Amino acid sequence: MGVLSCMKYLMFIFNVLVFAGGTCLATMGVWVAVDPAGFQGIVAARAVLSAGAWLLLAVGIALSLLGFLGCCGALRRSRPLLLLFFILVSLVFLMQLIGAILFLVHWKQVQPEHFLSELQRNYGGDEGAEVFSTTWNTLMVMGCFSTFGRTLQRYISLPGTCSLAVLGIEIFAMFFAFCLYYNFD
Repeated sequence: MGVLSCMKYLMFIFNVLVFAGGTCLATMGVWVAVDPAGFQGIVAARAVLSAGAWLLLAVGIALSLLGFLGCCGALRRSRPLLLLFFILVSLVFLMQLIGAILFLVHWKQVQPEHFLSELQRNYGGDEGAEVFSTTWNTLMVMGCFSTFGRTLQRYISLPGTCSLAVLGIEIFAMFFAFCLYYNFD
């Protein structure tokens, strides 16, 4: 019974972190979408960035709800919530896998040279104070936990273990949810 209790609390702690991270992403998405003094000039000029702000908001809300669902399922020993959590994490895992496959299939169309030349032209370095540099630095800090960050590992220095860490966390979350679901009454 001690292992099951440990798994329950580990799942709770993990999901509190997911909830907090999702809340931060949603907050950042709202900030980027509505901040007239900072990001609005950049976001309004490019439709892709505008869509990215709303995508950031949507992903943040989804992660917050997923974290909340996992916390409630673990603490309340609710089999339906744990099953729903397992299904949702499995769907996220599958979407990431499909996204990675699609990216690899269509890699030639991405034109990384154009992306890198724009990045080099606009990036002011770690100490850059303009909006682009501070946004890019923030993305690099968070990039470890996203498909976008894993993609950029080929061109920009990110820790090599980020991809494996994210996949490992998702697999452990599914495993813990399944074990708790199976053992709760």
